[in-house]
Amino acid sequence: MSTVILTTVGTSLLLNARRDNFVQDSEILAYIKQDPIKASAETNSLKRILHKGDEIVLLHSDTEEGARAAEFLEMYWQQQGVACSRVRIPGLAYEAQGFVDYGLKNFVRALASQIRKAFKAQKEVIINATGGFKAEISYATVLGLVFKVPVCYIHEQFKEIATLPSTPISWDYGLFVLHGEFFDWLGQGEGRVRPKSEVMSRMAALPEEALLLLEEFELDGQPYIGLSPLGEAYYEAFQGELEQVQSVPIYFSAQAQKTWQSLEPSNREKFRRVLRNLRLPNRASQSERKSGGGDALVYPMGHVDERVFYAERDGKLYVFALTRHGPEYDRMCQKGFSWSDHMPENFAPWEG
Repeated sequence: MSTVILTTVGTSLLLNARRDNFVQDSEILAYIKQDPIKASAETNSLKRILHKGDEIVLLHSDTEEGARAAEFLEMYWQQQGVACSRVRIPGLAYEAQGFVDYGLKNFVRALASQIRKAFKAQKEVIINATGGFKAEISYATVLGLVFKVPVCYIHEQFKEIATLPSTPISWDYGLFVLHGEFFDWLGQGEGRVRPKSEVMSRMAALPEEALLLLEEFELDGQPYIGLSPLGEAYYEAFQGELEQVQSVPIYFSAQAQKTWQSLEPSNREKFRRVLRNLRLPNRASQSERKSGGGDALVYPMGHVDERVFYAERDGKLYVFALTRHGPEYDRMCQKGFSWSDHMPENFAPWEG
């Protein structure tokens, strides 16, 4: 399987070439070919990890020098017969506040987008976080951990490749499950932010740990709230998880199908979100068994009105009932659901 190597780009190529008196465009390309290991941090690392058939994506800053360095690197690798492309990150520049409020978030989104794109194409991913701003490298490392892909960089002292393996850090995306309506609403705002006045009332229902993923900043002199760069990283990883599990089959009982068909569009959309999240691999930790026992669990736990009674067999999810908090829900909890009353062949695929 081929690998996409997502590479952050700095300006070491231009600095090294200038130091060695190579300044013209034609000279710089020749400079890379002369000694790729010496020419730049990016070619140094890529020469060590690139294999035949791999693809390189260069993510560079929103600066003239960053774009110029990436262009030379792209030309070099294409001339070597390697598939290589560039992605410019808007706002990733030297202006401090814009860098934090705009550039880093765009970097996180762009890197996450490339990871998800590679996953959809069923390709392996390596993040080569050798070049670029220090903050880029830090957030590239975070994304590698939450997306479960290895992160490589050149060790400054030993000049060797150091690799952080694709071992996931312990993070709980239950926040995005239980408060998905809020985060989806926030993400649908222009620039994925909302005026503070609109957000404050909705934030009141969020737990403290969710507030840590948000930040306030000024835009055109007005206060806005959006995800912090770390919040962006976790949110993008959550979206990536969702994309990968949507092929998990869900089957409805006749009772569940009847309820689904009777729902108004707004309520159907709420249940669709719950069912989308039900496919996530952590569903067991978000489920509970009620007093009626039986074979069905209730998903999700927490302050969510929509509830799904379900069971899992052979990698498939069987939904016994859809309901909301109230007398009907209480009755279902007391009675429970059993396979003896709902055989698998009595369920039909959900086409939601």
